Amino acid sequence: MYDIGRLSQQPNYRAGKWWMSPFNLEPEVAAPFAGQTVQLHDVTLRDGEQTVGVAYSPEERVEIALALDELGVPRIEVGLPPVSEEVREGMRRVAALGLKAGVYGFARTLRSDVDMVVDCGLSRVVLQHIMNPYACESGYGLDRQKVKDRVVKGVAYAKEQGLETVFLGWDLTRGDDWEFIEDIYSALASDARPDAIAVVDTFGVANPRAVGFLFRKLSSLLPDVPLEFHTHNDMCMANAGIIEAVAAGCRVVHTAFNGLGDRTGNAATEEVAVLLELGHGVSTGIRLKGLMHVSLMVENIGRRTVPPNKPIVGRGLFDFETGIDVDLHLKFAAASFDITMQAFHPSLVGQDPVKLVLGKNSGSATVEYFLDRHGIEADAEQVKEITERVKWQGRIQHALLTDSQFLRICREVLWNG
Repeated sequence: MYDIGRLSQQPNYRAGKWWMSPFNLEPEVAAPFAGQTVQLHDVTLRDGEQTVGVAYSPEERVEIALALDELGVPRIEVGLPPVSEEVREGMRRVAALGLKAGVYGFARTLRSDVDMVVDCGLSRVVLQHIMNPYACESGYGLDRQKVKDRVVKGVAYAKEQGLETVFLGWDLTRGDDWEFIEDIYSALASDARPDAIAVVDTFGVANPRAVGFLFRKLSSLLPDVPLEFHTHNDMCMANAGIIEAVAAGCRVVHTAFNGLGDRTGNAATEEVAVLLELGHGVSTGIRLKGLMHVSLMVENIGRRTVPPNKPIVGRGLFDFETGIDVDLHLKFAAASFDITMQAFHPSLVGQDPVKLVLGKNSGSATVEYFLDRHGIEADAEQVKEITERVKWQGRIQHALLTDSQFLRICREVLWNG
C-alpha cells in the first residue's frame, strides 16, 4: 500500500524535512558523495558587494558577518581593502569580532594589497590574478613568464606575512592553453606553496562535465594542493558545476547569499547548502533553519529584491494557487503526508507554512477550502459559479484575491449581493 507508513520507511523521505528522489540514492549516483563534507566559503561581503548598486557600511558588514557566523558558515570573505577606507573599516570591525568562522580578505597579487589585509587584522587571504592568457597579454601586457613571476611572488609574500593563502586564478576556463595552466600552477605549488587553489569559472562558461574534468586534471597535476571552486551563473550552470566539482573531490565551494555577485551572480549560499544536504547527503554544517532569516537580512541591506519564486528563499514558494496543486495538497494532507506539492517542508529553511491562495488558476477545491474556513455553505452549482468569478477576478487584476474580495463574490452568488 502506497501510504505514509510505507513512505516513512524510505531513505529519500524525512518527516517534517524533505521528500527527495530515490534515484539520488542509487549506488552509481551516490558513490562520489558518500560521507563527504563540504565547506561553504561565503563571498556575500566581497563578490556580493560587486553587485551593481550594492554597498555595505561598516555596521552592515558586521551585521551580515555575525549572521553568517551564527548560521554556521565556516568561511567568510569580508572585502577587498583597496576599494575604500569604508571597506577597510568594516573589515577591521569584522576581524575584531572573534568569529568562529575563518575570516578572509580578498586581494590582488600586490604587496600593497596584502599589507592592507594584514593591517585590517586578518590572518587569511584569497589572492587573485587573471589566468586567461589572452587577457594577460592583450589587457595587461603580461606573457606567461611575467604572470608566473607575479603570482609566485605574490603568494610567497602573503605566506611570509603569516597569512593562510588561497590563490584564485580568475577566468581560468576560457583559456585554451593547458601548458600555460600547467606551467604556472606547478611553479605556484612548488615555489610558493599556497594553502589551496580556487578553480574559477568566472563567466560560468564551463559546462558541468567540463568542471569535473578540470578538477580531475588539476588534482592529478597538484595532488598535494587542496582545490576549491568559484563560479558564476551566467549560463545557468553554477549549481550543476558545483555538484560535478564535489563529485570530483572539491571540498570547498564559494557562494553568496541570494546569488549576489557580478552580472548574474555567484552560486547562492542557501541553494548550495540545501542541494548538497538534501540532494546528495553531503554535510555542510549550515543551520538550514536560519537560511530565510539571513536571506531577508541580505535582501534588505543590499536593496536587491529576491524574486518570490526563487529557490529555497522565495517568499511565494509555498503559496499554492493552481487547482490541481491545491486539490492534491489537501488530499495528501488528509492522508497524513506533511510534504505534499514541494520538495521540502517550509520550516526546514525557516519559511512560513504552506498557504493556499485565490487567483486566476484556482479550482473548486480551493474555493471549498476557503468556504469552509469562513463557515460558508454552498451547493455544487454555487461553488462552480464562485470559482469562475474568482478566476475572472484574478485574471483582470493580475494578482491574488484578498479575503474581502472572496467574501464579496460569495455575497453576490449566495445572497444576491
